[in-house]
Amino acid sequence: MTDHISFNLNFQKFENSMHISFPPGLHVIYGESGSGKSQFIYSLSGLKDEQESNFTFTNIVIPESCQIVFQNPENQILSNTLESELAFASECQSIHPQELQEKLALLKSDLPFVNNWNRHPETLSGGQMEMLNLVTAFSTNPRLVFIDDGLSFLNDDSKENWVDWIRNKISRGKIVLWFTSDPTDLAFGDTKWELSLSSFQSLDMIPDLNRYSYQHPKGDLAIKFNNLLFSYSKSDYPVIDNWNCNISQARSIGLIGKNGKGKTTLSKLITGLILPEKGEIQIHLKKKVPRIAVLDQFPERMLGANTLESLVSNLVVNQKMNSHLVNKCINRLYKYQINWEIIKDQSALDIPWSSLRLALIIILAHCEYDVLILDEPTFGLGWKQKMNLSRFFQEILINKYLILISHDKVFVSDHCDYIYDIDAQIVTRNKTVLINEK
Repeated sequence: MTDHISFNLNFQKFENSMHISFPPGLHVIYGESGSGKSQFIYSLSGLKDEQESNFTFTNIVIPESCQIVFQNPENQILSNTLESELAFASECQSIHPQELQEKLALLKSDLPFVNNWNRHPETLSGGQMEMLNLVTAFSTNPRLVFIDDGLSFLNDDSKENWVDWIRNKISRGKIVLWFTSDPTDLAFGDTKWELSLSSFQSLDMIPDLNRYSYQHPKGDLAIKFNNLLFSYSKSDYPVIDNWNCNISQARSIGLIGKNGKGKTTLSKLITGLILPEKGEIQIHLKKKVPRIAVLDQFPERMLGANTLESLVSNLVVNQKMNSHLVNKCINRLYKYQINWEIIKDQSALDIPWSSLRLALIIILAHCEYDVLILDEPTFGLGWKQKMNLSRFFQEILINKYLILISHDKVFVSDHCDYIYDIDAQIVTRNKTVLINEK
């Protein structure tokens, strides 16, 4: 049984080869979107990946027992209740019923936010799904764990807590390779690495990042609610409990808060997808009810079995997009490094999450909608792609309006003129992003 991982890594096109070895510990690997992080994991772990890669591996030595925490947390879920999801791996190991119950109780203690274990895992927020997947991945006591952007839905406090939790597991001699699109995650690593299209190199320090150079004009969006209350049917406690908010003259509103505390639920209430038990939401744009589009934190849900090309066609047929703007939209996609010719006929599951998310944002921005509600728009985006998204917002926020739901406080504070902290129930005016405002 080996207690390390080693391999030869070859970048054939660039005639660049190296020998890499990882001892037990937490090793953080940063890479921009599209650099090959998922392919790296699949190749090392023996999973098939049909996409062409810039690199190959030889002389691989890894522990026999390994687990993967996938980038899309829904891809890891197998069962229809939270309890059965936790029990699945142990049941496959034919553990004695009494031992299984004891182990389940221990696993449940790592997820104190769950108050009903008969809930379907997909009713959790993205961050809560990531927490669940971390617990199930480590429950089999693997020697090696790959994390594919698997902590990217977590807010800062939750991420720090779960890194501490992972470190406790590492103390027993495990190896964790955490691949991330967020360069600030490098601070958590025992070792720090960067993967690019041509190299894989060790880093001594975290790269310096420039802040966004961004401003937009004042807006006319108003949203107001008092004593708002909402509970899900299988929950013992309300997810939204007497919330209050009064915002006016907004262009871009940011919603921040802890994982699973109601940010996405509030967006569903705003659009009328669900109705509150008490209270009423009023949203107006120049005293009229705005046309609103929502991009889910899981963007593939928006497409289902359809392609992006069929989505655009349906938007035109249903008069949500002007047919004269289709070519302009496609040219905009190319401008932001999204190859329409390649992705237009692909299934949502075959398009990289970051590309799919950006493509859908750009498409919706060319429609007749006044307000775009974007749930975790920066998830899985590398720093360069976040800068591209920032530039795109600057282009569209002359006539459009945004509601950003995000754990990425830096991105929110640099792009929103109002910030609603749902944990503290405080609304903050942020004039620094407004043109001609101090």
